[in-house]
Order: sequence, then C-alpha cells, then structure tokens
Amino acid sequence: MNTESSGSQTPAQQEQFEKLIADLKAVLRDGQELLKISVGTVKERALSGAQATERLVRERPYQSLGVVFGLGVLVGVVAVSMFSRNCGDKD
Repeated sequence: MNTESSGSQTPAQQEQFEKLIADLKAVLRDGQELLKISVGTVKERALSGAQATERLVRERPYQSLGVVFGLGVLVGVVAVSMFSRNCGDKD
C-alpha cells in the first residue's frame, strides 16, 4: 500500500478502505470458484455429448454417414449460392 496516502486519511476512512479491499477480495474468490465450477460443468457436458455421439455413430454407422453427407451437400449448396450471388453483384 502507499504509505503517503494512508497518512492523510482518517482512521474511519482507512477502515472503510480496508473493508472495501476485503470485500473485493471475497467477491474475486467467489467469482473464481463459480468459474471453476462452470468450467467443470461445461467439460462434463462436452465429454458426455462426445461419448453419446460416439456411441450413436458406432451403433448406426451408415445413418451417420448419410447425415454427414447430407449436411456436406447442404453446406456446399449454400456456399455456392452465396459465392455466385457475390460474384453477380460485382458486375
């Protein structure tokens, strides 16, 4: 802490300042704990989703390939449509 500024403060101001610092530290600790819990929950959900997807792909490989192929065709059609529309605007 800066000793020069603390000398010009009254004891009440110094006490309020220290309480504010303590409160801020508590808020930061709580925020860190919530963040850790949230990250852990997100990891668990992602892992669970990946495991479910893997299980589904192993149980139904041909249907999975069909879905992926269909999505690829759809993305390709949209990309070609957007590209051809952009090229037409430049003329």
